[in-house]
Amino acid sequence: MTTEISDWSDLEAELQETKALLEEVEQRFLQVRRDVLLQQELKTEREQIRSQIDNNNSHKSKLGRIPDHKHGRVPANNANNYANTSKDELLKQLQEIGDRLEQVEANLESRLLSWSSFREPFWQIVRFGGLGIIIGIVLRSCAS
Repeated sequence: MTTEISDWSDLEAELQETKALLEEVEQRFLQVRRDVLLQQELKTEREQIRSQIDNNNSHKSKLGRIPDHKHGRVPANNANNYANTSKDELLKQLQEIGDRLEQVEANLESRLLSWSSFREPFWQIVRFGGLGIIIGIVLRSCAS
């Protein structure tokens, strides 16, 4: 009768461990899903900013001058200053998006490649590799 009780407690402990592992896998799945969506949004935003920079460059080359209140026109270099300010802001946003993308990609890689996911295969390799070495030594000693 005591064997049954210990079997049930062992089974219950294994069940709790399995539930905890399942919860960990579920949390990892949700995090990866969020990161993938964020990664797609950032890539889309990056492409929009790049196209906006390209549009500003082509628009700037077409205009050349911007009207002014006093003389009716502003020299071309002032027009470039106005365009460069927005271009500088866009480039800054582009850099920030690039940094965030790198963080998200690093988070995705670290989430997918964790020690806990390699723990069991590692010990299986150690166990069977060690067993293979021992069998090899025994067979070599028998052959000589």
